[in-house]
Amino acid sequence: MKDNDIRTTLIDELNKINAKHDYRIVEELAVCDGEARVDVAVANGKLCGYEIKSDADTLERLPLQQKCYDKTFDMVSIVVGEKFKDKIEEYIPEYWGIYIVCESKGEYRIRKKRNAKINKNIEAISLLELLWKEELISLLKKAGVKGISGKNRRILRQIILEKFSLKQIRDYTRETIKYRENWRD
Repeated sequence: MKDNDIRTTLIDELNKINAKHDYRIVEELAVCDGEARVDVAVANGKLCGYEIKSDADTLERLPLQQKCYDKTFDMVSIVVGEKFKDKIEEYIPEYWGIYIVCESKGEYRIRKKRNAKINKNIEAISLLELLWKEELISLLKKAGVKGISGKNRRILRQIILEKFSLKQIRDYTRETIKYRENWRD
């Protein structure tokens, strides 16, 4: 089972789950300033990350991915094929969800092995690293902060960290990603 088989099945399932909600699915979202890339992210009422491990993959990068995803996503799930279905729990935290994709009669089916729980390790800076410079400036301008137009992203992030709570940053980042225009779609 290849990455694309799992990805297509996962995205179909996510579209079904979110059909009655306002949401956006983003593939290959860079997190932690590009240190890692989540296979599929969903911005709806939460920011959820889904890491795919196909039968052709190894788990070598998983520790770094876990560190970055835990700083960024409200909920994280791993989606695996046959190769890892019986041992993946040994490699991930108990609050990550687990989905298994199986093939039967030429069709791929996804089943939930374990629900994802709320991740309590999110860091505001990691959320801000998801935002474009214009989006950082917009947040600061809405708060009445002046003299920011010539600042770089690193400085803008620092100003935001001093002026906003983690909840405010989470809400703004989630909504900004959900409604971002001129992206990839």
